[in-house]
This record gives sequence, structure tokens and C-alpha cells, in this order.
Amino acid sequence: MTIEKPKAGGQAVIEGVMMLVPGGYALSVRQPDKTIKTEKRPFKKITERNKFLHLPFIRGVASFIESMVLGYESINKSAAIAYGETLKGGAKETLLNALTIILSLAIGFGIFFFGPVYVGTILKLQGNQLLFNLFAGGFRFLLFIIYIVAISYVKDIKRLFMYHGAEHKTIYAYESGDELTVENIRKYSTKHPRCGTSFIFITLLTAILFYAVIDYFVFMTLNIPNNPFNRFLNHMIFLPLIASVSYELLMLAGKFYRNPLVKFMVWPGILFQYITTKEPTDDMIEVAAESLKSSFEASSGVQEK
Repeated sequence: MTIEKPKAGGQAVIEGVMMLVPGGYALSVRQPDKTIKTEKRPFKKITERNKFLHLPFIRGVASFIESMVLGYESINKSAAIAYGETLKGGAKETLLNALTIILSLAIGFGIFFFGPVYVGTILKLQGNQLLFNLFAGGFRFLLFIIYIVAISYVKDIKRLFMYHGAEHKTIYAYESGDELTVENIRKYSTKHPRCGTSFIFITLLTAILFYAVIDYFVFMTLNIPNNPFNRFLNHMIFLPLIASVSYELLMLAGKFYRNPLVKFMVWPGILFQYITTKEPTDDMIEVAAESLKSSFEASSGVQEK
């Protein structure tokens, strides 16, 4: 009988990688003096602490929020380590940073959501819900691709994408049962079916198809005015459901990724990773391997270095 290995996941951060396994996580970052600093802690996911939040189609939203919080904390810590600084700032500075992030997200979200809706309305496509949603979804996807491609040319973002590639290679080596050495890890692909960027891609495609159906029901069957505000409200109400369905699809893809049908279904998401992952250097792979090893040490109760 084959024993399934514990799942490992991760995230590229500033000059490093954060790895998460059942029971623990670790953050490994290359310091200015070229040595690796690792912080590791026991960690139990919220879906493991709360049975209700572990239910299918609920765990997706809970996991997404938790990963966003953990990811944000890891990026902040990695920046402090990589740049050899201690993050400073009291309540005033923290509030200002939070407001800046919220404002930036609001502007970006406004352009991402209302831009395609506005253009579609000008083109008078709102009478055909399927056509309108295909246009709006395709427009959003195009904006997203342009944005990702554009930032991939920024030096620091390119290095982040290289660490992303190191993370994927390391997880592949672990899943294949190889010892986590640079030589063993180097041969693996930088594209992984359970990648978070694949989750974004699956969510976008699911949203296009789902909203085409639900918008027709809401605006045509229930005779609700089809205007940008009502469309926005309708989409926000069903967004958690779409995210949950996308999460379950991603988990299935990770579990049955060797199945030809599953490979075909995740193929667009894999293509997307040609943008978001780059071939890493050996020293980046070394950091990713250290992070994964340390995350398992943390899960066994080993305290932070």
C-alpha cells in the first residue's frame, strides 16, 4: 500500500522562499552577507483547527484568507532580512501603509472590474449576457496578462519569479522522493499544477462561465435592472462560491495531475506559469531546499533558530 506524502506548498518572497507543510512552516532568506537565515515555527491551518471551515466549498475561502495573511507577513519579514534592516514604524506608519495598500488595491480593482464593464456597455453588449461576460472576462484576463508580463521585466520581480521557480522545483523533488540536494532539484520543472497562479487562472475562467449563467437568471428572469452597480453587487455576492469551486478544482488537479484529462484541464494554468516562474540559480534552489527541510523540522516541534 502506497502511503501518501504530506502536501507541501510555498511562496516566493524577497530573496527567499516560505514553505508550508502540515504542522509547520519555514521562511528562508538570503542575507546581504550571502548566508541563509531561516525562521521556522509550528503551524496548524485554520481548516485543521475548525472542522466547519474544513468542509468542501468553505475551506477554499478560509484557506485563501489565511494564505494571504501568512504570505503578507512572510514578505515583510523577508524584506527586513534581505535588506539587512529591521522593519520600523509605529501605529501611525502602520496605518499609513495599510491605507496606501487599500487605496492601491481599490484603484486596481476598480480598473480591473469596471473597465471591461464600461467598455462592454459602450459597445451595447449588455443585452446578451453570454457575450457580455465572455467579453468582460476576456478583457479582464488580457489586462491581467499584460500587467504580469509588464512587471516581469522589473529586476526585483524577475528575481521573485526565479525564487518561485526554485520553490516549484523543490516541491517536485520532494514529491518524487528525491533527497533535497541542489543537484537533484535542478532537473525538475518550474511549473506545478497546484500553483497559486493556476488558482487565479482557474478562477478567472470559472467566473466567466458562471457569471454568464447567473447574470442571465438575475437580470433577465428576475427583471432586475442591468447596470454596472447591480452587476458589481451580483458578482461580489457569488465571488466566494466561485473561489471555493476553483480551489476544489485546483486540489483535484494536484491530486490527479498525472491523469491525461487533468493535465489537459490544467494546461492553460501551466502555460501561465511560463510568465510567473523563471529558471532559478543554484543558490536560489539552496534557499528553497533549506526552507522545505526546516518546515518539516518545525512540524516536528523544533523551535525557531
